[in-house]
Amino acid sequence: MPELVESINCPKCGGPLNLVPGEVIVTCPYCGTASRFQGDKPFVLRHSMLAARVDRDGAVRMIQGWMDGGVMKPDDLRKASRIASMECVYLPFYVFEVDATTSYSGVLSRTGTNERRTGDLRRDYFWKILGRRSGDFPTREFKLPLGFKVPFDTAGMVRDSRFLNAEVDEDEADRIAREQVDDHQRQLLKDLVDTIEDARTAIDLKDAEFLHAPIWFSTYEYRGRTFQILIDAASGEVIRGDIPPPSGGFGEFMKGAANDLFRR
Repeated sequence: MPELVESINCPKCGGPLNLVPGEVIVTCPYCGTASRFQGDKPFVLRHSMLAARVDRDGAVRMIQGWMDGGVMKPDDLRKASRIASMECVYLPFYVFEVDATTSYSGVLSRTGTNERRTGDLRRDYFWKILGRRSGDFPTREFKLPLGFKVPFDTAGMVRDSRFLNAEVDEDEADRIAREQVDDHQRQLLKDLVDTIEDARTAIDLKDAEFLHAPIWFSTYEYRGRTFQILIDAASGEVIRGDIPPPSGGFGEFMKGAANDLFRR
């Protein structure tokens, strides 16, 4: 009968590691070492983090600035809103340096000539894969500010923040990245041909890295409803902000659109 594991220690510093079902790569909260606890393959990816430049007060100011104006936002959004919660969470990402070449053949029919085309579509990417299986995070829209990358150091984390361990290992992340890059290349082909007859993508994953990115998860209340705002604590950009829907029908919609137009 197999023995139950009651505790696991960091292989580098010996500190206790907290394991949650489903997690396969665990970051030591004492020394920052990322350890793989699934299968026989050792964990070899470099581990880094994005340096946080936006503290709690800075995030609040960003939220208030975001509420002050913008297309389709209610005029009283900032005045009638209340920030309900704020938490800085370090999300795990795999970042792959990718070279992709898609050899294609197809037909361009939008010009009315049914022109047959063949060629190669070449692109280079820094492709990111979120290391979590659940959660509503806009990974594709999130632009990782890699210019703020530093070695992982728990001492550099935002105060009272928490980090999430990875539920996806590097092998699965590799597979997902290849599938997503192939799909993205096919989407780009729609700019070149209307009918794709053949498309084969050669994908070269040249380098890979494991990093944690600090994200402010915040919610605000407006007229009895709760909405979410996500802020990149490294770059200071609003990743996504939920805008309350118009409450006054088409007339209010047009009034808001006109106000936004003449503010410019």
